[in-house]
Amino acid sequence: MKEIFNVAYTTDLLIFGIDSRKNANTRSLPKKYFSILLVKRDKEPFMNRWCLPGGFVNYDETSKLASSRILKKETGFENVYMQQLKVNDTVDRDPRGRVVSVSYMALIDRTLLKGEMSENASWFDIEILENGETYQVSLTNGEEIVNFVVERKAIDLKSEEYSYEIVNKSDLAFDHDELIIEGIMALRNKVNNTDIVFNLMPQEFTIGELKQVYELLLNKELVNSAFRRTIADKVVLTDKMIKTGGHRPSVLCKYNEKGN
Repeated sequence: MKEIFNVAYTTDLLIFGIDSRKNANTRSLPKKYFSILLVKRDKEPFMNRWCLPGGFVNYDETSKLASSRILKKETGFENVYMQQLKVNDTVDRDPRGRVVSVSYMALIDRTLLKGEMSENASWFDIEILENGETYQVSLTNGEEIVNFVVERKAIDLKSEEYSYEIVNKSDLAFDHDELIIEGIMALRNKVNNTDIVFNLMPQEFTIGELKQVYELLLNKELVNSAFRRTIADKVVLTDKMIKTGGHRPSVLCKYNEKGN
C-alpha cells in the first residue's frame, strides 16, 4: 500500500499597478511607474522577509476565490481583472512541507486606490535591465531594495516557450522572485497580443499616457507613429481635453470596447 501524504493548497497573488507622479519639472508630463505589491511576513518561515500576498485556500473556496479574498484584504479592491498564471508545484518550494500553489495576476490602476492597505504591505517599483537573455530585476519602495538576476532559457523555440532560472537569488521568501519574473513576462506577452493593458488604465486617458504604460510594460521606447497605428482601433476619442504642464491640451481617449 502506497504511503498517503498531505499536500497544502495555497495561492500567490501578483498584484501589478500603474500610477502617476509629478516631475520636478512642472512643464513635463507626470511620469508613470510600474509596480508590484509585496507584503512583509510576520511569522516563520522567512520572518520579516518580503513576499507576494498569498495564503492557504479554505476548504469551501477555489483558488480564485481565495485570491479575491486576499486582494480585498491587502488593497480594499474588488472586481478587478484577475487571471490564473500557473500551478507551482516544485517539490522543495516551501520548508514546511509539500505545498502546491496556484498563482494569479491582478491588474490595478493605483490612482483608484482610496482605502488603507494592509499595514505590512508596500508597493515596489519595478525596473528591469536586459542584456541578451539576462535580466537584472530591481524592486524598490523608496526605502528598501530587492535585487535578483534571471537567465531566460528556451524550452521550445517554435512556440516561444521559455523558462526563467534565478542565478542570483534575492531575499524574497519562498520562490517568489521566480514567480515575479514569470508574471512580468506573461504580462508583457499579453500586452503584445491582447488589450490587457487597458485594465491598468483609468477610464479616460491621453495617447501619451497610454504610450508611457506600453513602454513600461514592454521595457522599451516606442516610435510615436508606429504606436499610434498599433492602438488606432483600440481607442476612441472623447470630446474632453486636458492640459498638463507647459504642453498644449491633449484629447482624452477611452478604450474602444467595440474595436475587437
